[in-house]
Amino acid sequence: MITRLLLTAALTFGALSMSSPALVNAAPTPIPGGANQLKGVTGGLSSTLFNGKMRIRQMQLRPATATEASPAAGQTAVAFVYLVSNGTSAARSGNFTASMVDSDGVAVNGHSTNVYSAYYSLQPGVPARGTIAFVLDGGFTPVKILLTDGNGPAFRINLKPTDLPAKPTP
Repeated sequence: MITRLLLTAALTFGALSMSSPALVNAAPTPIPGGANQLKGVTGGLSSTLFNGKMRIRQMQLRPATATEASPAAGQTAVAFVYLVSNGTSAARSGNFTASMVDSDGVAVNGHSTNVYSAYYSLQPGVPARGTIAFVLDGGFTPVKILLTDGNGPAFRINLKPTDLPAKPTP
């Protein structure tokens, strides 16, 4: 009895599939984003980015100082400097974390250069300067920075090759 039901169902589905080319040739539904992809806003270093809560502007990359990072042989140290301001009507505080990402999606995490360099506690409209340092291996070429604070959408800062500081010559 069960075998007959399964056979009938299979034949019915097969007949429908053959008579409906849309079922057979339907394109697969693309999966949007990646695993746990964060919502965010995107722009370049020269952009002013607003995620609905915080505003990031006057962004730049420069060589990190010796007190900000200590690269080993074959590595370089880069500092990401930015101005952050509170874009809401209430006081806000938080701590930014950042990753530099290459074209393959490999990420290098940045670190705060001191206790206050990535932390903010801001009244409405008040700005603060932040600095996050990165130590990069010789062959690593970043194409973007992902900046998050856990309080709102992420900031994705797209990088051009000309945005990167020149590597020191030995």
